Amino acid sequence: MRAAALARLKPGWYLLIALLVYAVVVSVLLARASGRAQAAEALAAAASSEAAALEASDPLPSAASPGLWFPIPGARLPASDDNLPGAPRAYRHGVSQGFDFYDGDAGVPVSYGTPVVAAADGQVVRADLGYTEMDPRAWEVLMADVSEAGADEEQLDRLRGRQVWIRTQDGTVLRYGHLASVRSGLRTGSNVYRGQVIGYVGNSGTDRAVAGGQDGARLRFEIWEEGGDFFGAGLDATAVRLAASALFVGP
Repeated sequence: MRAAALARLKPGWYLLIALLVYAVVVSVLLARASGRAQAAEALAAAASSEAAALEASDPLPSAASPGLWFPIPGARLPASDDNLPGAPRAYRHGVSQGFDFYDGDAGVPVSYGTPVVAAADGQVVRADLGYTEMDPRAWEVLMADVSEAGADEEQLDRLRGRQVWIRTQDGTVLRYGHLASVRSGLRTGSNVYRGQVIGYVGNSGTDRAVAGGQDGARLRFEIWEEGGDFFGAGLDATAVRLAASALFVGP
């Protein structure tokens, strides 16, 4: 009987039935696809919420605050005016061009080998890796020359001993002098971050170093503006302290 009923169906009915079946199949597939899309959206929303929560609980570090760190962690401005930029240097008819950090005058112990850090982010433009100390005779000649006519730039450079220079992003050059050594791996062209160890306190370029001893340790720290003079030039001690209090921000 079913065979007879099917025999009476016209060809158009077969086409209609096929279309109905196709529509049902397509609807089912679309529904499944929509469900997967909704699930994916839900997963993405959850991941976004989780990332936001992580960011809120552990935010990325902010950009470094402006200003310089002291080159010896925990130090303060030298208590003695003689160790500030602009202080007289009678033996060479000139003035100091930077800060001198000595033990007992800087607020923290300053001994031979004390770590010295980058006061700001920047690039090393000088690192005296192959420094050789003057011999006693060369030292005597140098002292005689500077005591008569004052020290020129080449002589001042020798008096700073072993050095590291760092150029910051604004063109300021930070000069570190009298170092015992330069940190291993540091060289000209190295990029450094504020607080990174770049060398160690020493006494190079002094009579104590020429004599072969390690006493008289100190750090010379000079700040030179691009195309300008050293920080503190032309200022008295009170003005230097006031300007420096705004310049140094830690640590």
